Amino acid sequence: MKLTKELIEKINEELDGFYVKEGRVKKNNIEKQALTIIPKEGDSSICPTVYADDCDSYEELLEMIKAAAKVKTPDYDVEEIISRDYILSHLRACMISKDNVILEDEEVVYRPFLDMAIVYRVIMYHPANNQIGSILLRKDILEEAGIEESELYEIAKSNRDYKMKTLFQTIEDMTGINYEEELCGQDGPDMYVVTSNDKIQGSSVLITDLIQELGKSISKECYVIPCSIHEIILIPYDERINAENLKQLVMQVNATEVSIEEKLTDSVYFLDKSGVSKIA
Repeated sequence: MKLTKELIEKINEELDGFYVKEGRVKKNNIEKQALTIIPKEGDSSICPTVYADDCDSYEELLEMIKAAAKVKTPDYDVEEIISRDYILSHLRACMISKDNVILEDEEVVYRPFLDMAIVYRVIMYHPANNQIGSILLRKDILEEAGIEESELYEIAKSNRDYKMKTLFQTIEDMTGINYEEELCGQDGPDMYVVTSNDKIQGSSVLITDLIQELGKSISKECYVIPCSIHEIILIPYDERINAENLKQLVMQVNATEVSIEEKLTDSVYFLDKSGVSKIA
């Protein structure tokens, strides 16, 4: 739903001890209308945010704001979070497309990678429930912490916190149903899903040294399909597989099954001893 000055004033009249402030937040592939919930008293260094785009009505938006306002915000030490030691020990690389709206901000730290880009986030854990939050790293933060982008990249390259399972194993983990037995004997390529251990931003495995090991464990050469920002699929090379047909499949799935905020690219890639390259 669209935010107006009158709507924000109406929301603030309904809130007790808090008020909301409108802003625009660049998420993956999309810019969203954001409402930051700020306490009238006390610490306001880290505040919850809700997105008006996720709501269909005023009532739904107000309910979401009130629910978020009730959640106790942990007492983070902001100076610690943006310190050199914390950044380097809580770093996460994230793959996005090269034309992502996030990169419209010239202050965002990134590195080009094929037709994608690597951005970096600092991870924060909620002490009560271990939920993850993050801060997108910008040039001013790195300058203050005395960190070069090359340091971030080397840490990201050495990350081994990823796992690989067959597609059937992944589906069984999600559904509890073993489709491999049901579909045993049907002709089709082997598929392996690679994601991070916590299933967040797993496509960043593409820049790691580990991707070569994973590929070699199933085939000398593999097709690489970006399912989303959270996972990729490896398919052992087979001369019967047409890369352009794979690309059409990726485009169709992205258009119908993957949310805009989780989409990576419509491209298909190839993995061999020389690394990852774009083929379609």
